[in-house]
Amino acid sequence: MDFTSIVTATSSIKAAVDITKTFINIKSVADFETMASELRKRIAAAQVATLEAQSEQSTMIQRINNLEKEITRLEAWSAEKQRYQLTKLGNYGVHAYALKKSMSNSEPPHYICTNCYEDRRKSILQPQKRNGGRFMLLCPKCESEFHVNFLKAIPDEYA
Repeated sequence: MDFTSIVTATSSIKAAVDITKTFINIKSVADFETMASELRKRIAAAQVATLEAQSEQSTMIQRINNLEKEITRLEAWSAEKQRYQLTKLGNYGVHAYALKKSMSNSEPPHYICTNCYEDRRKSILQPQKRNGGRFMLLCPKCESEFHVNFLKAIPDEYA
């Protein structure tokens, strides 16, 4: 945090207090007007500095809130990604993340996209049959295609 605004406000308030103390010893109208003008300037400077400090504080509070949300999101993803393991699909060396049976919580077996997994997102791959009996898994989020010659309907650990 930039403490310049706070220091400016504090010094302006102190100067205003000092000026008001000197009003007691004023002997002429001209001196009074000069001191009153200086007092108004110091009060205005204190108000500006206070507003700047409040604005900085508001910005920092918003940044803290955003960072807390990001931490929560990352912690949730960290827990979610532990539920999956990288699995080979078919005979072409195609890989996807399969839901671990021990972590299924009664969820049906499924695969998630490796690209989305690396981007900290969960995207369940959707099977599509192609000509010649080949299958393709399609990611609905990033539109990656996973071509396999056959689709294992159930990961090995569920069998």
